[in-house]
Amino acid sequence: MRESLMKNRSLLSLSIVLFSLFILLTFTYELPFFQAIDLYLMEGIPSLRLDWVTSIMFFLAWLGSVKVIAVLTLCLIVLLVWRERSLSPVVIPAVVMGGTAVLNNLSKQLINRARPDFLPLLDQPGFSFPSGHTMAAVSLCGVIIYLVYLHMKHSVARVVVIITFIGIPILMGVSRIYLGVHFFTDIVGGMLLSVSWLLFSVVIVNQFILKKV
Repeated sequence: MRESLMKNRSLLSLSIVLFSLFILLTFTYELPFFQAIDLYLMEGIPSLRLDWVTSIMFFLAWLGSVKVIAVLTLCLIVLLVWRERSLSPVVIPAVVMGGTAVLNNLSKQLINRARPDFLPLLDQPGFSFPSGHTMAAVSLCGVIIYLVYLHMKHSVARVVVIITFIGIPILMGVSRIYLGVHFFTDIVGGMLLSVSWLLFSVVIVNQFILKKV
């Protein structure tokens, strides 16, 4: 009991730190230091584009779209219900993914950052900060990592799966810069906010919701 409480406090503390960094970034991404990084990547990417790489990046754009993420989340929930014969395991994915969508839309409307215009390969509507594709990928993959950590006992397989699902959001972030629809700081902001929300959700759901189910 004491160990569980300490772990929850550590996760909650990390969540607060990451959220604080996200808030800090929202007020500082226009500073010369961050602008230099954003512009360097945006201006350099077009010269690195290759047809086969672009095809992969378009696939990642499709994979991170709202409809596909919604379908993947629903599939995960159905799988959990079928495996556990209970609704309890679906609470965390439902809370994490639903909250991620709300936080992303709310943040974009409040911050109102325009998208980059350095030869984008996609016509992407809406605001830029934070990256919605990145947030969705981080949250969904984070939920999967959490479930794998809890239920997969084979250590080697567990490590492989965890590394794989850490890599997917990173690739998603790279794809958004490559396609010219997000700045680097949009990606960092999305990762900070989604990981913060993921950790917060895990603590709150486990501590206050699942204990009552």
